[in-house]
Amino acid sequence: MEQAATNLSMESIMRTGIATGIITGCWMLLATLPLLAQPDPPAGLSHWPMEELILKNGAKFKGLLLNELPDVVEFQSVYRRPGRPTVTLTSFFSKNEIAEIKRLSADERAILHEKLAELDPSGEGERKRMESLELVAADWPGQRGGARQYESDHFILICTGSEELTRRSAVRLEQIYTAFSRFLPPTVQNASPTVFLLATQPHEYRALLRSIGGEQLLNPAVYDPLRNRIYCGSDLEKLGSDLQSARLHNAQQLADLDRYEENIKRLYKGEELVRHRRAIAAERKRVYLADVANGRKFDEATSRLFALLYHEAFHAYVAAFVYPALKPAEVQAGKGPGELPRWLNEGLAQIFETAVVEAGELRVDHPDPDRLDRVKNWLKGNNGQKLLPLKDLLTTGQEAFLASHADQKAASDRAYLSSWALAYYLMFDRRLIGTEPFHKYLITLNSGGNPREAFAGLVQTDLATFEKQWHDYLLRLRTNGTLAK
Repeated sequence: MEQAATNLSMESIMRTGIATGIITGCWMLLATLPLLAQPDPPAGLSHWPMEELILKNGAKFKGLLLNELPDVVEFQSVYRRPGRPTVTLTSFFSKNEIAEIKRLSADERAILHEKLAELDPSGEGERKRMESLELVAADWPGQRGGARQYESDHFILICTGSEELTRRSAVRLEQIYTAFSRFLPPTVQNASPTVFLLATQPHEYRALLRSIGGEQLLNPAVYDPLRNRIYCGSDLEKLGSDLQSARLHNAQQLADLDRYEENIKRLYKGEELVRHRRAIAAERKRVYLADVANGRKFDEATSRLFALLYHEAFHAYVAAFVYPALKPAEVQAGKGPGELPRWLNEGLAQIFETAVVEAGELRVDHPDPDRLDRVKNWLKGNNGQKLLPLKDLLTTGQEAFLASHADQKAASDRAYLSSWALAYYLMFDRRLIGTEPFHKYLITLNSGGNPREAFAGLVQTDLATFEKQWHDYLLRLRTNGTLAK
């Protein structure tokens, strides 16, 4: 982990003069940028109302008009690319070069203001949320103490890792559950929160699996619907401890800088004070950049962990809050549509693994490149692999997605990939998830209906025709969510 120098020399800072150059406005930057029109958002990317600034040379910029002066306007362009966080750029445009500005209503501007305010490009907002969480000491299954616990309305997190790892995991889970609730609003009131048991040592995870009779499982995370628990294994204990040590070190340096700045305010005035404060500002920036770099390293190392948590969290959320399991008689009595079929539950969970969470929304606006590449290879007959036939996929149960040895893992991988491919097609091309026909499909399925006949009723065609259309779509699908002609 990157740390600022261990022994901060205040005298060296006092002797240092930092020359800074500031460019007011974005004239020079804007002149070097290609003036490309921003494309319309792809399927899966939620609509944000935006104003549009059109230049006389034809270039278009979508975003928010911040300020209008007699000769120039200040405009915040908003760029939303599939699979990537939203990026904004504030620029100044001369009114002589502007052909038209398409403005939003006051209500629409307020919505966009709110969305942009929720973005957190520097990570400072997440850091503040992490620091505000209340953690308590907790027992780990089979032992007293040794863990930290965080509770929310949707989940309870118990983690044996560092405070840093526990806090970051809790914040990310809060974000994903908020996004889930906006994407699929809850239908069950007062559902019990799911318990996440996050183990940071291999032996801890094996012990968790033994407690449910799954010690042979190769899955890195498991959702146990009977106990409403998620078991997840991670080997990030040392990384979390290193990051926490680095943050404490950098926080101490910032505190030293604050005390030093208070001292020089009493010792110097005028230009001399300005010079010293510039040096302190430069040092603060260096410490801040080291902290950001450490956070990025941690994010890279934990990307697989959070993908697992998002995946299992989706299972838990839909089972507890949206589509709980019901007996056929209960479905027939109108108590609800019942649970998602296993293949769709697993397919959607994989889609949400790679989602971008920002501004309280879940962005699933692009297919996972690795999965899409494998699907295309399988459809072309490469590597001797094939997707599961549709008629078989529709009747797969939970056992198809669990693996305890290499042969089962190969079959499990096939079931997972096939489920992802079908769920993606239904969600983004057919746009059937959450619709009234989808609701009727679940009712038919969970009332004891034939899975294949129920699905044919949902897609309004026979399985052979649908399967061909599905495969053709996958072969044309690009990684940015658009289709090749």
